[in-house]
Amino acid sequence: MIIMKKNQWRFFVLGAIVIIALFLRFYQLGINPPSLDWDEVSMGYNAYSILQTGADEYGNKFPLSIRSFDDYKPALYTYLTVPFIKIFGLNELAVRVPSAIIGVLSVLAIYFLVKELLQKWDRRYREPIALMSAFFLAISPWHLQFSRAAFEGNIGLFFFITGFLFLLKSLRHGNFFYFSSISFLLSLYSYHSFRLFVPLFLLAFLVVFWKGILNFKKQAVISLAILLLLSFPIWNSFLRTGTGTGARLSMVTIFSDVKVINPSIKRIDYDRNNNDYIGTLFHNRRVAYTLAAAKGYLDHFNPDFLFIHGDGWVQHHAVNVGMLYLWDLPFIVAGIYYLLKKHNRFILILFASFLLFPIPASLTTGTPHPVRAIGMILGFHIFAAVGIVFFWEKIMLLKKIFMRTAIILIILICFMINVAYYFHQYYVHTPIEYGYFWQYGYKEALSYAKENEAKFDRVIMTYFYDQPYIYYLFYNKIDPLWYQRNWDYNKNGETDRFKRVIGKYTFKNIEYSKDINLGKTLLIGTPDEIPDSAHIIKIIEFPDGKTAFKIVET
Repeated sequence: MIIMKKNQWRFFVLGAIVIIALFLRFYQLGINPPSLDWDEVSMGYNAYSILQTGADEYGNKFPLSIRSFDDYKPALYTYLTVPFIKIFGLNELAVRVPSAIIGVLSVLAIYFLVKELLQKWDRRYREPIALMSAFFLAISPWHLQFSRAAFEGNIGLFFFITGFLFLLKSLRHGNFFYFSSISFLLSLYSYHSFRLFVPLFLLAFLVVFWKGILNFKKQAVISLAILLLLSFPIWNSFLRTGTGTGARLSMVTIFSDVKVINPSIKRIDYDRNNNDYIGTLFHNRRVAYTLAAAKGYLDHFNPDFLFIHGDGWVQHHAVNVGMLYLWDLPFIVAGIYYLLKKHNRFILILFASFLLFPIPASLTTGTPHPVRAIGMILGFHIFAAVGIVFFWEKIMLLKKIFMRTAIILIILICFMINVAYYFHQYYVHTPIEYGYFWQYGYKEALSYAKENEAKFDRVIMTYFYDQPYIYYLFYNKIDPLWYQRNWDYNKNGETDRFKRVIGKYTFKNIEYSKDINLGKTLLIGTPDEIPDSAHIIKIIEFPDGKTAFKIVET
């Protein structure tokens, strides 16, 4: 009876945490962030296209990569969106629901993962740490940011957590190797970063637990063969620079960034002209790439990124809020300290995964990058959970009740202030100040154009904010089969990034002095493209009141 009551208490707390996670991920999901960004719209329309025709917007049947804007997104998120578009229709909620659901499931998954990682610990520590890890993930600014929008990295994180969990279980029950391989396979098909991280993690796991793996050699070998065989299309796509993973890498890797290599080229030319052979060793491209990767790696441990302002991409965090609560910092430090004191192989693999996660992001431009390094969330929240549980134990040892109560109150007040500040910034200020970056205004402008298009021979909409055509397809629910047969391309099957023609709609940058002379045309442009002296019939504003679009008729 006592054991049952303890279990009921545990499940009650876990249930409460899941309810919190559900609420925080679904509250105002369709309206905050204030608009779908172009990647979300692309995944939504391509899911709609697959639902209707079995092909993406370009007519590729059941693709493994979504061509989109020639950035070849992993297709799994798009496929997960298909049933929700069937249920809810082609709208904001349907596009974001898969990420929100997966975010809630990740909260559950981390609870069971932590219990498995701490299986050799005393139960009085293991259970509270697992529950606190789940709670911290449920309210995490980092995790909430990517659970409330269509980010593939959030999906990849969930499948990595489950793969990690099943892998640990397989050390006792070999059949879990099969479940682990499927989970890791899904993480590979979720997001590009996991295509580098998962092999590194599996290698580390093999080094740490090779003796335990040998106990189930047959299951381990078969599951690895399954993983390699079914992931072959991914590795094959690395070799093609024009499509798939190869195309994506060529866009974001430091090895294709002239800002990394050009200074090295100039220095090495100078060294050669001055017969400085030592200088040529220091300034060769290998050193340049190594230094760039090291900087990119260490950027992910920058306190300003983690606790104060986040990264440079405003869609990745709330206004003036880091990826973690500032309140987390002392407990993360304490947790690392306690884990290092009580280290075993399970703690070692936790630290290995934490330190490996920034590697894929470090090889790309734009660091720190919280999506490409999203797996760091696990380590940070587990460390914080360990820190607060052991800190609580120390507090309970204090003999003076007044001192104990005062410390607990101070901690709770700091926690509540920090959490309240984050949610205030997220729900009040972020939609207003960062609305422009979520491409707010496309829906409103295209809605006006739709209502009035019958009056005009053509509609010209600016390309200034990038990829307006996909919003037209999405919000007008353009028949995918028709579009697949009529999408705007040249002889080589290529598109013009800055001009698309779809029916009477032309998407290009506005040339006002020329376009105003066209007959019966609706022009939708930016404040810079359309002068104030023009006869403006409609203004679309960003949430902060600044003008997003000016609409005029010729």
